[in-house]
Parts: sequence; structure tokens; C-alpha cells
Amino acid sequence: MVGRKFFFPSFILRRLASLQFAIGLLFLIAFSIAIGTVFEQDQSLIFYKTNYPETNPIFGFIDWRLIFLFSLNQIYTSYWFLIMLFVFAASLISCTFTTQLPALKKFKLWQFFKYSRQFKKLNSLNPVKSSSNNITYKFYKQNYHLFRQGNKNYAYAGLLGRIGPIIVHFSILFLIIGSIWSALSGYTSQQIIPRGEIFHLQNFLKFGKITRLPQVFTWRVNDFWITYTNELKTNQFYSDLSLLNDNGFELKRKTIFVNEPFVYNDTTIYQTDWDILGLKVVIDDNKTIQIPLRKINTNGKKFWIGSIPVDMVNEKSISYTVLVNDLYGTILIYNEQGNLIQECLIGQTININFQTMLKFSELLTTTGLQIKTDNGLPLVYGSFLLLMISTYLSFISYSQVWEIEGTDCLIVGGRSNRAVLFFQEELRRLLQKSKSSV
Repeated sequence: MVGRKFFFPSFILRRLASLQFAIGLLFLIAFSIAIGTVFEQDQSLIFYKTNYPETNPIFGFIDWRLIFLFSLNQIYTSYWFLIMLFVFAASLISCTFTTQLPALKKFKLWQFFKYSRQFKKLNSLNPVKSSSNNITYKFYKQNYHLFRQGNKNYAYAGLLGRIGPIIVHFSILFLIIGSIWSALSGYTSQQIIPRGEIFHLQNFLKFGKITRLPQVFTWRVNDFWITYTNELKTNQFYSDLSLLNDNGFELKRKTIFVNEPFVYNDTTIYQTDWDILGLKVVIDDNKTIQIPLRKINTNGKKFWIGSIPVDMVNEKSISYTVLVNDLYGTILIYNEQGNLIQECLIGQTININFQTMLKFSELLTTTGLQIKTDNGLPLVYGSFLLLMISTYLSFISYSQVWEIEGTDCLIVGGRSNRAVLFFQEELRRLLQKSKSSV
């Protein structure tokens, strides 16, 4: 029983550290990610009932119940996907501490050759007539670590090249931990906010199982505007935002646009969209109304239309249609027959029917904002940094050199894990220098 008690954990560690096991698990993870690209993620229940009905299942068995049973609608935060990532991380840790780190310690130890036949396995073999001290000194000048035992010498260089695979494992671990932490604690919110309004976090598109939503901050949209190209196409749209604390004091203010977000601590606000909500109209300089505008997309172009009811002297009411193409401020007015009767600008006063004065004072715009937090992002970026470092270290060759002093000559041989031809040429050059210095 005692032997079995210690055998079982060591067997588990060997299985986890197995390369075949890690490759198979990595294939399952990649296959699961591929499934996540087939089924839409983080959609509403109505969406899945509509697109995957029970009455007409895909391939005869895939319906919305099956999707929810195996969490195929939230694969990247499902329990079985997280378990696979956890086991894969355990495999990397097991391989690192049971195989790679012990191997690294072994590479630091001296390994003396006792017999000349052992040199047959090396990349380079050179019987030379030279002093062992001269050759040893030449290797020392090339930053080799030297060991001597009797008539035998051993030297190695480039141990950093053996650290690269270990750093790769840690970079993958950081990537897994950062991704899991982001999936479990992050959130994404989509907001459509009118200019001048104060808003809190709401309308969440997705959030993790342990997400903590901050409620001590609010944001205010100070202004919103659009710039256009010479062809009157949208060039860029901007939002002037302020972050307020729970007492209403401004903590930070920034103008954001596409690819230039508002960042505060672990919260990021992106500029995503914009819209025209309505139009403020002054009638006869004494009555102000707000008319809603509705967006219409036609052949890739969008415009906004609304209706203005105007009371006549004879107590009849006539509705005029208002059309807005952009934020330049040009407004087109049509009568009930659909004929264009007037074109004006924002702030301009017009006479609509020889007795009613209208002034379009302001466009009521909204800005589309996406608020998200990604707490695991520093770990993910750190994993990429480690991966770049390991790539650089992988170019460092690990070289070993052995010497045995014979009665009439000195046998020198060596090997390298990469750049073998360069290593052979370097070894030959060092031996030539040692001969000339005798």
C-alpha cells in the first residue's frame, strides 16, 4: 500500500508531462475553439430558439437545447473548456519541473569522456599536437565554462539557449491564466448616449461569472462632432468624455475617436458609432419643440427624416417632412405632396408658409460607446514578451567540447545543438590558434 501510494502521483505526473498527452489536449482545445466559431456566442435565448429550433434541428440533432446543455453558446467560459485549459496548464507545469529544469541542471554539470571511442558520436573530431593549456585558454577566452579531471577536460557555452523552451512554457501559462481571468472577470457594455448626458454602466453584451461592476464612477458626454473629407464622406467622429466620481467631480477628461480610446485603470471606452436622435425647432420665437428623427439606410447611404406639425390660422394642421443628410447642418423641408419647398441651415430662421417662422436651433446627436474591462490583459501582454525573449534565446547555440590527453597527441571533439557547420569552423579556428601559440 505504501508503494502504491507513491506510485500513483508519479504516474500522473509522467502522464501530464508526456508530449503526446499535451499535443492531444492541445488538439482538443483547438477543436473546441473552432466549434466556437461555428455557433454564435453570447446571444440571447430568443436568438438560439429562432435559429436552432427543435422542430428543424441541424443534422437531425443540433437544436437550442443541445447548445445550452453543453454550453456551446458560451464555450470560452464553459466549465469543460476551462477544465481543459487547467489540465493543459498542469501538463506544462509538470513538464517544466519534471523534465526541463532537471535537464537544465544536467547541462551545467561536467561530463568527462574516458575513452576515445566516445568521440565518434560528436559533430567534430580533431586529433591535434598542441598543449592542453593553450587550447583550454583559447576556450576560456571564448566564454566557455571549463572543468578538468586528470588528463581530461570538458567545456560548455551557450547555456542560455537551453532556457528558451522553459520560457516558452511560462509564456503559454501566462497566456492561459490571463485569458481565463479576462473571461471570468471582464465585461463588455454597449451604450448609445445623447450629447450632454451623464450615464452609468448598463446594457451589457457579456460579462464573466465573477465580474465585479464598478458603480462609483459615472461618465458624461460633453460634446460630439464629425469631420468630413472633401468628398463629403465621414472622415472621423469624436466624443469629448469626462469621468466623474460619486460626488460629481471630474477625474479625467479626454476626446476619443476610433482607435484612440479613453483608458482609466482597467476600464477602456471605445468610440464605435454615432446617430442623430432628433432636432430642436423654435416656432415663431416663442415655442420650442423637439422632433424625433428616424434613420434610414438606402444603398449604403443613410439619412434621417422627421415630421413637423405646424398650426395654421384657420386651425388646420399641416405636417412638413424634414430630411437631414449629415451633421453639416443642411436641412431639407418637404410639403405633404413630397415636394422640396425649402433648404436651410442650423441656426437659420425661415418663413415656412408666409406666416410661420421656424428656426432649427440644434441637432440632437448620440454617440455609440463600448465600455469594456480586460483584467487579464497585462498577463497576456507579458506572455507575448516572454515569447519574444524565448525566440531570441533559441538562436543561442549550446556547445560542448571534450579533450583527452594521449601519449603523442591531444584528442579534441565537440558538438552543438544548432549551427553545426559554424561550430566546426570555430573549433578548427581555435585549434589552429593554439598550435601557432605553442
